[in-house]
Amino acid sequence: MTGAVDLSRPARRLQAELADDDVDIDADSTLRPLVLDELVYARRPPQFERRTPLYGSMIVPDDRSLVSTGELVDLIPVSDHPLALARRFADGRSTYLAMQPGGARMLAFFRRSVQYEADLVEIQADTGAYIVQRTPLHEVTRLFTPTRTVEWSGYRWTSRPNARAQHDLLQPYLPGIAPGVLEGMLELALHWLSPGRVGATLVVPVSHGDSGLDMQRAVAVPQLSVTTRHHYPALFAALMQTDLAAVVDDDGVVHHIGVGLYSSADADASISPARGMRHRSAARYTYDHPSSVAIVVSEDGPVTVFHRGRPLSECAASLRLAEAG
Repeated sequence: MTGAVDLSRPARRLQAELADDDVDIDADSTLRPLVLDELVYARRPPQFERRTPLYGSMIVPDDRSLVSTGELVDLIPVSDHPLALARRFADGRSTYLAMQPGGARMLAFFRRSVQYEADLVEIQADTGAYIVQRTPLHEVTRLFTPTRTVEWSGYRWTSRPNARAQHDLLQPYLPGIAPGVLEGMLELALHWLSPGRVGATLVVPVSHGDSGLDMQRAVAVPQLSVTTRHHYPALFAALMQTDLAAVVDDDGVVHHIGVGLYSSADADASISPARGMRHRSAARYTYDHPSSVAIVVSEDGPVTVFHRGRPLSECAASLRLAEAG
């Protein structure tokens, strides 16, 4: 950013809060004032008769357009209306207030509800917009940027990478996994299972077949794939009903769920038992089968990628990669 004088006083306070929590919203100097002002409003919108309204807005770079998303139905100009009034109509579910640095404001109407994280991450990728939302569920304030999701937890700001950013970070270390398969697994884990607090394990054996897999209680899956976005709701529904692993083929097809993971005595002795059962099983399995990859989603949110018996990356509060060797 090139000058704090461009920021309103509430935006400057918020920027200081974000810096204290080591969170960067990665917006340039033309977009940052709008993004900060929208976060300020979304976190504490004015109440009416003790009711706190929901809210959603999209700050669109001047060289991009919302028209690129196929879910858009209508855009109605509201530049002639006071900002406070225009904000009243943006419910953060199917209607958003769209604005650009040049001052243009519009109400953006979508043909369906686009309130969930997976929806908004997809729209962000299509449009380049910075999306601010006060969520219908639990009234969480969050921001979707090109690389991450920023959230206000009620007492501090947190930041976690989106699937695209995490894929770009991990792919060089996982050449045995097709890029589309890795990206699909990360999207399912980060933007569906994690926000839904669904604990799960996704495993790609790569080259060793059923070795190390306990198929005794496994359930065969219809032709569902992690590379096909519209299959995610079905996978989400199935994975929330099992504690065991889902096995993904090299081409992204999920062929079984409810699969147990065996480990050798050597893996049991080498892998620390400090973490939960899902993490230990994934670490020991990938230790025994070095070409495999396992993605573990904790019920409290964080997502961990295991390779060669250790956490290659944890998608929690920031982008960080364990030393790879």
